[in-house]
Order: sequence, then structure tokens, then C-alpha cells
Amino acid sequence: MKPTKPSTLITYGIASAIFSFFLTMAFVSRGFAVPTSPYSLSFTLAGIGLVLSALAIPMLRYRAELNDPKKVAKRLAPLFAFRVVIMAKSTSIVANLFLGWHIGQAAMLLTLPVITSSILYAIVGLATSAITLGVAIWVEYVYRIPPDRDEPTEGTPA
Repeated sequence: MKPTKPSTLITYGIASAIFSFFLTMAFVSRGFAVPTSPYSLSFTLAGIGLVLSALAIPMLRYRAELNDPKKVAKRLAPLFAFRVVIMAKSTSIVANLFLGWHIGQAAMLLTLPVITSSILYAIVGLATSAITLGVAIWVEYVYRIPPDRDEPTEGTPA
């Protein structure tokens, strides 16, 4: 499986921000309430980030045992590692979409002549989405397969 590309995340984030900006503008210009995300979304994203960071602990221990020559490293179950990477990859995409949504919404709300209380929902959602995105990218990085130590380097004969 290939790692998540930054260009994919940037594209999804920009598209989500633009969609959110114009949807919020359409709602406000027609006199409707601003479509805000409740605080429960922020709590859920923070919970997912905590679970992901807890799932990174076994791999961090394994890597520490690999670097210690006195210890024999106990390998992780491959299906466990695969599931954690899939969860991290999907979480990074979803958190990025929510991040773009909250950026667009905050940008639209800041252009209004009167700043409403809805800006607080957007800022809290933006912060938790950014933190969850960072945790997901970090967990995906932690679970990368390290290069083999016994593998010959380039330029040396086989």
C-alpha cells in the first residue's frame, strides 16, 4: 500500500474549503442559520486521535527493541499493523476533509460584518481536525516498514 500523498490531502482540503465557503455563503445570504458542526464532532475526532496514538505504541516499542542489540525484537502481527495503517490513512483523509470544511466556514464567517457565535464552533472544529490529521499522518509514518540492515547499498557489487 502506498502512503498518503500530500498532494491528495491538499487537493481534498482545498475542495472541501471552497465547498464549505460557498455553501455557508448561500445559507447566510438567504437568511438561514450557518451550518455548524456540533462539539460532539470535535470530541469524536479527538477520541479517534487518542486511539490512533495508543495504537502506535506497539510499533514504537518494536522499533526501540530493534535498535537495542541486547533485546530480541518481537514482531507485530501483520494484520494488526495493516489495520492500524488503514485506520490512520482513512482518518487522515476524513480529518483533512473536516479541516477544509472548518477553514472555509471560518473564512466565510470572518468576512461577515458581525461575527456570530458560530465562529467558535468552526475554530474548535478546525483545531481538533488539524490535531487529528497530524496524529494520523504520524501514525502512518511510524508504521512504515524500515529498510533492511543486511541489504546491500547501491554501488556495491552483489
